[in-house]
Amino acid sequence: MVRWAHVIVLLGCMATPMLAQVPKPPDSAGQAPAAQPALVRQNAAEQSVAGQSAAEPSATYPLDSFPDFSAVMVGSRAEPGEGASQGHIYRSGKLLRMEEPGQSAYFITDLNTGETFGIMETACIHDDHPYIRAIPFRIAGKADATVTRASAGTETVDGHSCQIENVTLSAPQLAGPMKVKFWEAEDLQGFPIKIEFLLPGGHGPIIRYKNVVLGPQDPTLFFHPKSCQQLPQRESAPPAPKKPSTK
Repeated sequence: MVRWAHVIVLLGCMATPMLAQVPKPPDSAGQAPAAQPALVRQNAAEQSVAGQSAAEPSATYPLDSFPDFSAVMVGSRAEPGEGASQGHIYRSGKLLRMEEPGQSAYFITDLNTGETFGIMETACIHDDHPYIRAIPFRIAGKADATVTRASAGTETVDGHSCQIENVTLSAPQLAGPMKVKFWEAEDLQGFPIKIEFLLPGGHGPIIRYKNVVLGPQDPTLFFHPKSCQQLPQRESAPPAPKKPSTK
């Protein structure tokens, strides 16, 4: 988060005062209408007395089922809780566009490679790392992760009836299993309108999505300059010195 905060400051220093805002998002009227809701999962028969079903490994990460959509993202993994900032987010296949909450810049992250372009009115920066708001769509090690999904009941969130799932990702690149809770709206084909990163001690950062529109997005939203200033890359940490032998 600190790294991208510096990027935003740098973009601001490079740019002259803006007379125009980031391009306005297209009218929802111009978006493809959401398809009819999928059938509700038959969780009731599978749930245990405790209200949770047995976990079953699955190759599908919940957000991979939604390659095309737009929404307003509230909060991020680094900025959870009440009063969190919000910004529009758009996805078209492997590309994710995230508008900086202050509307002074927008970022396009390739979900496959993690590289990001940060665009302002008069400046453009390229980095090999994803923008912070690309989480939870881009998670290091997710491609090689074993995904386990377990039903955890139902709840109504922001007027949407949701199926709740506890999802665990396990991968060699992760320090340990990553546990994430998804509230999947039945009237949005299971799109998760609330996501919580579970910490070892219990609850963790929460991200919400509102004004969700499923369907293809305007391809011009994902254009960026071919040549952008490369952001200096972080140097690898030097290896820890070996402890002297006690023999």
